[in-house]
Amino acid sequence: MTPRSLIAALASAALVVSPAAASAQSGGGSLPMPPPPPGAKAGAHKPAAATPAPAPTAKPAESTPAVGTEAPPADKKPVAAEAPPPVPQKVDPAVFDKALQDYFNGDPRAAAGPLYAWLQAAPKTDDNYAWGQYFLAKSLIDLGLTHAGASYLARIARERSNPNVIPRALDALKQLTDRPHDEVMIDEQVFGALDLGFLPEETGAYAHYQQGLVDLRVGNERWANTHFAKLSETSAEASHAKFAMLVTRLKQVKEPTEELITDFLGLSKDEKLTREARNEAALAVARLRYERQDFAGALTAYNLVKLPELDPGRASLYLEEAWTRYKLGELRASLGILTTLDAPSFRDEFLPDKYLLRALIYRDLCHYLPAKRAAKELTRRFADSLEAVRNRDDLTQDMRLRRAANSHGGTMRASRFVETLDLEGERLGRYAGSFGDRLFTHLTKLYDLSRAEAVRVYDARLSDAVRQEADTLLRAAEQVRLMEYEVGLKLYERVKKGAKIVAPEDEQLLTPDSVAFRFNGEYWNDELKSYRVSIESRCIEETP
Repeated sequence: MTPRSLIAALASAALVVSPAAASAQSGGGSLPMPPPPPGAKAGAHKPAAATPAPAPTAKPAESTPAVGTEAPPADKKPVAAEAPPPVPQKVDPAVFDKALQDYFNGDPRAAAGPLYAWLQAAPKTDDNYAWGQYFLAKSLIDLGLTHAGASYLARIARERSNPNVIPRALDALKQLTDRPHDEVMIDEQVFGALDLGFLPEETGAYAHYQQGLVDLRVGNERWANTHFAKLSETSAEASHAKFAMLVTRLKQVKEPTEELITDFLGLSKDEKLTREARNEAALAVARLRYERQDFAGALTAYNLVKLPELDPGRASLYLEEAWTRYKLGELRASLGILTTLDAPSFRDEFLPDKYLLRALIYRDLCHYLPAKRAAKELTRRFADSLEAVRNRDDLTQDMRLRRAANSHGGTMRASRFVETLDLEGERLGRYAGSFGDRLFTHLTKLYDLSRAEAVRVYDARLSDAVRQEADTLLRAAEQVRLMEYEVGLKLYERVKKGAKIVAPEDEQLLTPDSVAFRFNGEYWNDELKSYRVSIESRCIEETP
């Protein structure tokens, strides 16, 4: 089996999965906040089209020539001086109350522009300044501009001008971590650098977990243990922290112990974790048992992975199970799983090992011509990518390798964040009129700068990821070439006198509660794991 690096896969899973965000605190909580203005309606915030009148712009003062200045020569044109920045207009304090009224009436579109205008004019020492940032962030998030909203929430956490607003801002930020987000701004600069003494229990637990992850990434395991030790044993963060510590411990040992596998197995049944996290723990058990040559135990662990009903599943999971069944000698079951991987749901997956495994199965059954065709299928299907590797081209421009790199790990998260910024940047154009020139210009610049940085991070991760995928492809192609040579020798091998065909294996009979149908080329999601291939062995048993 030639899967992706085991430790790299587990480390990626450990840092991808994060605890489910707790529900946001209601407006009637114990934390003080400005009450809604008189006449505000209570209810769900539903964006409504409302365009506030744009604020008048200041007329720049006309410049007068200074006394005693010398006129420029006739042959030289005077250099135009840069215009001074416009002076912020004073905003009536009643604008803040009116914006809050619009927000509580369910019209964040009308509230966003006035809130930004008020923040530009109000001093940062104002008691309501942090509340203005908070409600502007909530308005932007309600309108689908989550990154812009997150930037204001992060600003509240960094400035800490109003202790009453910080827990609400952190709680709103924690909810945004379930979707593509700026990992540096939120995970590292906010939760990874917080003073944890003043936080509520739930928010503090999440901050301890994130700070422990940051310490693990830089190799400070002792500091990470200090943060993880403060987590309640009954919290989801504690289970996620245990998974991250197990992955770190796995990097430090040459041979995984049974105790380590048992710890992963316990996490696979931990109901405090999300289904995705439990599946990752079960996959860790299966991969570790496979490395220890415990193929039966690995197959049992693969069956612990629970997918949503009618979900087609993961192509990599099916391929790993096919390798496990091949090692157990279940060639027909393994070939059936490879038939599953030919389904339309998986045809774009980057699985070069699939063709190698199919060739191995045909070879073991002495079907040499099908084995040779299966081996050639790999070099035919990936011909363009192999040519790009040989020519030392820019591998990030190869669509097949690029798609494979974007399908997992940090590259996948960076790609999704860039897509989110593109989507929200297009959505921002809808609010150009209602936001006013000042807020629209500010948000346009914010998204442009954020996207440039996100693309830089994505390109750096993509460059490393495509090299790893290219190495996987080259290893599979090399093994396939050896396979073709071996099969070619078998084709022309003389059969000794007295040799006879190996007795066929007894096929497993159907039970009374099972039904078998002949495959007609149609794929159904509820049948993907039940394909079996009936194929006879052509191998010859030589008599002594």
